[in-house]
Amino acid sequence: MSKLKPNHGPVAFIGFRGGPGGISHVMIHLMNGFARLGLETEILLNKEDIPELSLLDPRIVRRPLKAKPGLASIPPLAAYMKAREPQVILANREPAVRALILAKQWARNSTRTAVRVGMPISVALGRRSWLKRWIRRGFIRYCYRRADTIIANSGDVLKDIVDETGLHPGRIALLPNPTVDDAIYSRARMPVSHPWIADKKVPVITAVGRLAPQKDFLTLLRAFALLRRERPCRLLILGDGKQRAVLAQEAERLGIIKDVSMPGFVDNPFAYLVRSDLFVLSSAWEGSPNVLIEALALGVPAVAADCGSGPREILANGRYGPLVPVGDAKTMARAMAEVLESPLPREVLKEAVEPFRTQKAVRRYAETLGLVEGVVP
Repeated sequence: MSKLKPNHGPVAFIGFRGGPGGISHVMIHLMNGFARLGLETEILLNKEDIPELSLLDPRIVRRPLKAKPGLASIPPLAAYMKAREPQVILANREPAVRALILAKQWARNSTRTAVRVGMPISVALGRRSWLKRWIRRGFIRYCYRRADTIIANSGDVLKDIVDETGLHPGRIALLPNPTVDDAIYSRARMPVSHPWIADKKVPVITAVGRLAPQKDFLTLLRAFALLRRERPCRLLILGDGKQRAVLAQEAERLGIIKDVSMPGFVDNPFAYLVRSDLFVLSSAWEGSPNVLIEALALGVPAVAADCGSGPREILANGRYGPLVPVGDAKTMARAMAEVLESPLPREVLKEAVEPFRTQKAVRRYAETLGLVEGVVP
């Protein structure tokens, strides 16, 4: 195993804001993993009323910046660099990236800067007006070219960074998310009160995510309606969001409303997933979808939209589950029927997630950031 380099200051994280998305848990796993490695770990906070902070290892020190995210964070962040002299600060989310790079120029010290990118930049830019897109792209190029380390969580994200910034691919590290820890297995064993799960009479298909256009649950509903004509089954969509009414109306129009349940956000989706017969990822775009990784880790068969390289990398080009074109309800329905009929063995599915197990992925981060060295025989 690798050994820690001599400690020359803490490792710090900036840009954490919590919330129900998978990124919060990935960052918690990463920070906790660093603390367990024996690294002095600190989190820099723009606000402290984040419920997910309760999941942090107690050894992690919380440092309030007492400033809003973005440019307002530059003075306190530069002061932190001078006072604490961290080895490296890793930024997640664009406002934190801008603050980090500009604060480093202000502080003029030896702290190394790292940027983690979890979604294609082009997707975020595409939602802006041409002027805001031009300004943001300029900031991104300026900051990324000055960062010491850039980390992408999938090949598609890496390529997108290259396309948007002009950086050489060799400047970007491709690292899997630290997604799968032992806790998901203990949480998966907890009871579930939903009647379709507690007293299962027909196969249950589960999807998880915000009720938002990105997740393309409209296509999933249409695929499920086609599947439902051929066999009895039910669909659970775990999550909440602005599209709830739209999705309910579409389920009503398709005549499947009695076989579709949207119970909202659930704190423990693993208990639902492990008791499901199939997981479906219908997204229009993703980076490296954590819920797909988690479903496979629990041995749940999966079908995924081929939305960039994330699902394709996770499913090994279809070895661990079918990939279907984005927005193609007919092909999705056929894939769902095939997997329900002939699912892969659970132990085979679990092979897919080995790179995403927390201990292995955290160590790769530590190596990439220069925090460990050599090999202990």
